[in-house]
Amino acid sequence: MTLRVQRKQCATCIFTKQWSAEHLAALLDEIRDPKMAGFFAGYRICHHSRDAVCAGFWARHRDDFQTGQLAQRLGLVEFVHDDTLA
Repeated sequence: MTLRVQRKQCATCIFTKQWSAEHLAALLDEIRDPKMAGFFAGYRICHHSRDAVCAGFWARHRDDFQTGQLAQRLGLVEFVHDDTLA
């Protein structure tokens, strides 16, 4: 089993500069691990995909959640182009 990650960040990604820092912080609080400051209990799924990690989230936080850390160490990251909105 692999961790699917979007290969490219989409134009409407929440991690682009068009989104406010406050709005982004609120969205990230939804998956933040309350027991470990700076780390996430989960990850953001790309809004263009059913199950692939958002490329913007991956670029900024790939080392900040356990699944991302393990997938990288075990070579189980699969970069995909999964666009369900195309």
